[in-house]
Amino acid sequence: MKINEQLLKFPKTLPNDLETFMVFYPAKFPGIVSYYEEVAQKIAADPMAYQEYGYWVRDELFKGFKKIKKDFEEGDREDLSFLVNIDQRFHKLICYRFWIVNYLFPDGPIHDFYVDTLKNLIRKFVDIGDEVEEFEGKIIQIQRDLLQSDYADLYLRQALSGVELVKLLESNPKTKLLFSEAIELIDKHLQENTKKINSIWDRLVDLVKQDNAGDTANFKKELEIPLEQAKFRKTMLPVYNMLTHAVEFREENRMLAERHGGMKQKIADLFTQAKNKLSAEEYELFDIAYQQARNFAMFKDVMGEIDSQLLPLWFGMLDKIQIILSKTEAIPSKPMGHSGIFYHLVWYLPPNLKAKVITPDSTPFSLETL
Repeated sequence: MKINEQLLKFPKTLPNDLETFMVFYPAKFPGIVSYYEEVAQKIAADPMAYQEYGYWVRDELFKGFKKIKKDFEEGDREDLSFLVNIDQRFHKLICYRFWIVNYLFPDGPIHDFYVDTLKNLIRKFVDIGDEVEEFEGKIIQIQRDLLQSDYADLYLRQALSGVELVKLLESNPKTKLLFSEAIELIDKHLQENTKKINSIWDRLVDLVKQDNAGDTANFKKELEIPLEQAKFRKTMLPVYNMLTHAVEFREENRMLAERHGGMKQKIADLFTQAKNKLSAEEYELFDIAYQQARNFAMFKDVMGEIDSQLLPLWFGMLDKIQIILSKTEAIPSKPMGHSGIFYHLVWYLPPNLKAKVITPDSTPFSLETL
């Protein structure tokens, strides 16, 4: 399948570009433009190639992060020049090994092309019926189903996990009473009950940790990620939030789980309709559009796995740069995201470091030289 060459060009704008990467990255790393266009030629119309590339850059992203993190931990974190250098290395890594798969494709013109393609092709195989409004509503619903796909995104996985947690809490003799106590308090929706609810969850966690018989092994599996986050963040809030939300939204989560359970069959039925009504060429385009839309959603999550490790380190380092600068400069204190060095800190850096930040880096990306 051929895609209009104009759609394979580097995007001019992106929605939700909160950190203004579209302004900073092509200027700081001009090679990203030709690199993106080279990659787009290979994977924009090939769902399998997109997945292979997505997993490859994910692996490179984590390798690059570990390399920079090691240098950061072994370096002088009171040295302004060292911190600015680490920041610029993070930006180069994110630009070449995160931004493309996480933003340029799933938020750019290729995404819009596939969404429009799905909508146009749906119109060709859906029965019009008697009412125009009914037809348009059907088009919108089918488009929504196809874009959601049978992929369970992070939000849906949390909902499914919530359903599983509630089942475990209800059925396990060791946790039944705790579950009843929690429901009674949570369903009152009173802020003053928060401490009591969290106390129940503390007892549950202790029970799971001390269970030598292994009767709560499934709990350990479901709580593994929030417990790891709690350890990393030095607060039990991730555990409290997960358990409380599982109970508070148990009915909503159950309905989401039921809908997801029927999604595979619903999509299979839509593909049968499409195959019967569309030409072979149109059906191939329909299939590619669906697979790529699914890829775009999936790799948002795949690439986002780095956030819990990268962001606390990076944002904390930006705060450290701000603190160091405030000792000699009248720098206003403000919260920053990834691009804080570009839109806030650069104005207060000494001339040599200011030049480092705003001088284009045209060297090709490689893990060896990162």
